[in-house]
Amino acid sequence: MHIDEKTLGETIRRLRIRKKLPLEEVAARANLSPISVRSLELGRGSTLSTVIHVLKAIDETDFILDWIAKSTESSPLQVLRNAKKMTSEPKRAPKKTT
Repeated sequence: MHIDEKTLGETIRRLRIRKKLPLEEVAARANLSPISVRSLELGRGSTLSTVIHVLKAIDETDFILDWIAKSTESSPLQVLRNAKKMTSEPKRAPKKTT
C-alpha cells in the first residue's frame, strides 16, 4: 500500500486547525517537538508512532481507521498489478526498418 505522506499531513493539519489547536499545544499533548508535528503536517516523513500520537492529541483516532479502510479498498491483486505497472520499464516503440 502506498502512503501519500503529503496528503495525510495536510489532512491532519486541517483537523488540527478545525479544532483551533495551536501546533505547539498539539506537540505538548503528544509529547513531541513542534518540529516533529510540523514535519508530519508538511508530509516530510514521520513515523507511525508520531501519526498516532498526534491523532490522539487532537482526539481524531477514528480518522486513521477510516483512512486505512479507504486505502485498502483495492484487492490485493489490484495493488500488485498497480505496483508492477509503476516499476516496469517503459515500452519502446520498435525500430523502423527501411
